[in-house]
Amino acid sequence: MEAVDGVNVEIDRIFAAKEQRRQALARLPFPEKVRAVIELQKMAATILRARGKMVRSWNVSATNEESPRASRLSPTKK
Repeated sequence: MEAVDGVNVEIDRIFAAKEQRRQALARLPFPEKVRAVIELQKMAATILRARGKMVRSWNVSATNEESPRASRLSPTKK
């Protein structure tokens, strides 16, 4: 079975872009990754609520690097 002209080239381009995106996301700092998860939770929550499910996404303020709670959780030197 022969590929239609340009289809394999386009598929290769899509997979290369997908890999580049994956690598860029992997390089993000942890707080940015958590923020991305929270945004995904918000998007999913809209759909789930429409289906009658009770859902709650994580609290954004808990991911704030300047949060007082975050400073209490960091290890301290003795």
